[in-house]
Amino acid sequence: MATMFEKRHKQVVRGGWGQASKSVIKFRTMAMVSTKELIATLNKYNTKPKMKAKILTELTKRGVTLVWK
Repeated sequence: MATMFEKRHKQVVRGGWGQASKSVIKFRTMAMVSTKELIATLNKYNTKPKMKAKILTELTKRGVTLVWK
């Protein structure tokens, strides 16, 4: 399975008048997230080390080189 950027969550789509509601599972993988958002998440102070490692591997897959200051 692909690497997840956020946890999967269930969203309930309410039915209309007299219709049953159904649930849809929403998720975002690393491939769905833009490069700008990945870099912004990497630079946050409260990002966990495991997530930073996932972001770094995704950025290297995309061919982005980072310059650390």
